[in-house]
Amino acid sequence: MTPDDSFFAHWYFHVPNLALAAMIYTLIARFLLSLIFGLDSDRVIMRVFRTLSDPVLRVVGWITPRVVPNGLLLVFAVVWLLGARVGLYLAFALAGLRPGLGG
Repeated sequence: MTPDDSFFAHWYFHVPNLALAAMIYTLIARFLLSLIFGLDSDRVIMRVFRTLSDPVLRVVGWITPRVVPNGLLLVFAVVWLLGARVGLYLAFALAGLRPGLGG
């Protein structure tokens, strides 16, 4: 079995897993760029990252307690998404649908 066959055989696991990973890296990049340019920067790269990550931050804002400052909401979003990836893996593993590690 080639890696391509494995991806297409288990697409129902890989697609959400890759989407969660992409959003985690987007949030990390937004956090690091906000340290360089500032939170309210009008640079194009900051507007793109804000556009991509603001919907996730709104959802995380509903889940995260209100005592968490807005500046740390990005960090909590990464933690929640990491937990979602672990939960996704465990759900597929318990259902017996997780992909194997080798060919």
